[in-house]
Amino acid sequence: MLLIQGIDYVKCSECGICVVACTAQLFSETDDKDKKIIFMNPHEVCVKCGHCISVCPEEAILFEDDDPAFNFEGTKKLPDIVSYEDLMKILRMRRSIRVYKDKPVLEKKLEKVLQAMRYAPTASNRQNWRLTVVTNKKEIEYLSKESTKDLKLAKKLLPLRYLALPFLSPGLRKRAKDPRTEVILDRELGAEEKGQDIVFFNAPCVIILYSRPYTSNMAPNDAGVVITHGMLAAQALGLGTCWIGIAQRVFQKRKIRKHFKVPKGYLVYGVITLGIPDIEYQRAPPRRAVRVQRMK
Repeated sequence: MLLIQGIDYVKCSECGICVVACTAQLFSETDDKDKKIIFMNPHEVCVKCGHCISVCPEEAILFEDDDPAFNFEGTKKLPDIVSYEDLMKILRMRRSIRVYKDKPVLEKKLEKVLQAMRYAPTASNRQNWRLTVVTNKKEIEYLSKESTKDLKLAKKLLPLRYLALPFLSPGLRKRAKDPRTEVILDRELGAEEKGQDIVFFNAPCVIILYSRPYTSNMAPNDAGVVITHGMLAAQALGLGTCWIGIAQRVFQKRKIRKHFKVPKGYLVYGVITLGIPDIEYQRAPPRRAVRVQRMK
């Protein structure tokens, strides 16, 4: 874990940018005639965000961590590396992949995806999330079968839905009354009866993300950012991903959390597939216009 130790005064130019960047206000300027920049953290309130390391033009911030600071040519000119137009091409062409080749994900590519997720920003820099990577086919099949049990139960209860309506949440009540629900259940469960994997689509790898919940309720937000980092990295490596909501929901069951060794006190906030796509997309489809309310 990152530990900020202080300032290298041989390198420090007293520019004061660290004073401005530190949200915890741990850097300050002395009141004496020397106007020296100092670092003090007596109450250990540093969130280890590393902003001070990132902004210092002289690399004068002393720190300890197994991970070195990341420098590369062009840090000040990121738009020259990836333009907005090129970035939009990448974002718009990202698809949720549900057709995979029967090939494993190379370990070096998997590791690159995990590294991309590692550097995702989190609320107050908590970095509280953990991952379980499942490549064992039997374990993936087990999670798939457990995930479809709720669909089978819903199918059985559907004829009684009007009796159950008063006891359902507004969201479930709306879904129970929707005639498309029965069509979807018949379609998906029919495919499963034919031997199709309707949950993970025969993906060779499943990644489970879990975290302790925060008092600020930001853990689900963090999970979304972390998983998005992984999805975009996978796309850059020629891999495909899909966020599997039905598999995420089944982790509400204690026996499933125990089976996959999710630590006590942790909740699963995301489950995604990872594999080599067996389909090529030629263009990006349209999306509805952004709905924006402006307050000027």
